Amino acid sequence: MSYVDGYDDAYHSMTWMGPKGYPEGGNSGRCYFTGLLGMYRLFGEQDVLFADGTSGDGFSFRWTHVWGAPAFNGGAGPFHEIWEYTTQSLGFKGHWEEDHENGFDEAFAKLCGLVDRGIPVQVGLHYSLMLPIGAKTSPRLKFQHETMGKSGFGHHVVVAGYDLAAGTVTIFEPNDIMPNSRYDAPIGVFREAWTQAKQRGPSGYEPWEHHHPFGGEWSLHDGYGPFLMVWVEPGRDPEWDIAGSIRHSFRRNMKILCGDYPKPYALFGNQWQIPRFETGAPGMAAFAEKIRKGEVGDVLAPSGELRPLFLRGQIPNHGVLGRAGAAGYLRRVTRELGIRGLKTADAAAAADMMQKSSDTFRVLRYEADLKKAGEILSQIADMELSALNSMVRAWAEVKHITEAAPKQQGIAAE
Repeated sequence: MSYVDGYDDAYHSMTWMGPKGYPEGGNSGRCYFTGLLGMYRLFGEQDVLFADGTSGDGFSFRWTHVWGAPAFNGGAGPFHEIWEYTTQSLGFKGHWEEDHENGFDEAFAKLCGLVDRGIPVQVGLHYSLMLPIGAKTSPRLKFQHETMGKSGFGHHVVVAGYDLAAGTVTIFEPNDIMPNSRYDAPIGVFREAWTQAKQRGPSGYEPWEHHHPFGGEWSLHDGYGPFLMVWVEPGRDPEWDIAGSIRHSFRRNMKILCGDYPKPYALFGNQWQIPRFETGAPGMAAFAEKIRKGEVGDVLAPSGELRPLFLRGQIPNHGVLGRAGAAGYLRRVTRELGIRGLKTADAAAAADMMQKSSDTFRVLRYEADLKKAGEILSQIADMELSALNSMVRAWAEVKHITEAAPKQQGIAAE
């Protein structure tokens, strides 16, 4: 039996409550990053919102004309780019692996070895197979299991313990609140879910029903292979400096928000035939205008059901959570500028606008009428364009942050 001491306290929930409250209104998302936020806190970074915002995920927006569903996440590229960049920028060393040569046995031995060293591990699963287990102890997962039926979806959770005698692994579910987020799952079920994440069967790729529709079929999940595992090594680089981290990540986040990142190849298209798509706050404004003009519609599922684009067709709760991280990041930037005697007004203004964006996304999450949703999205775009303008002005101060020594010590992180 082995368990990562301290992870219960370090765990970070990506849950916010909608109108109905818990468990029906327990919105969540961004499972691909929640586990790492807990790891950063476990190994020394207490300001989780700063860590979240460093990733750039909460500054991102993208959509394609091929399939109108917008994505309020993604940073400068796919998930592994977020994992790698953020971990390094915060002064840690991270890893991600998948598809081990000797299959489950090799991957599970590696997993157990990491837990033995006090390292929690984020894994990718075919989570529908896990839901019945989590539903036994979690009201939120019970609600999901009952309402989603046999819905198939890829999902990231954290393994922070195992008990070979009992035949279980200890799972932390990011889509719940403590203590219900923690449950023990049979290793046999975990093995099947961890293996089936590959989505590869005798007839090629096999979609799981109830994924987002595309081209008359159910789409695939994020595309990672079986036995995906992501972790952060304990111990922070003693030479790490928050000013240097901010100096680089601020410009990167500004580029994400203005639409320069992600680069077109981040959509995994043929690099010689890149379809037109829009990103960042300007792209969000353009997308809202297309909704206003009737050029974007709700999503037709393969079952024939018309899905409201923002209520069910996509995940605006990612906007709620991501923009909260962006605002927290900008508040930390403001504090760090202030203790170095640099001007703070523009960074503070950007933080306020991203927080308003997060709050307004809570309204968008529950709007079924596409026209009304488009108007809300247009308001959000205006807020984020304002935040972008403030970040551009703040850059004049931020680019000197490494040159100015702190004048105050012991500033507490939120």
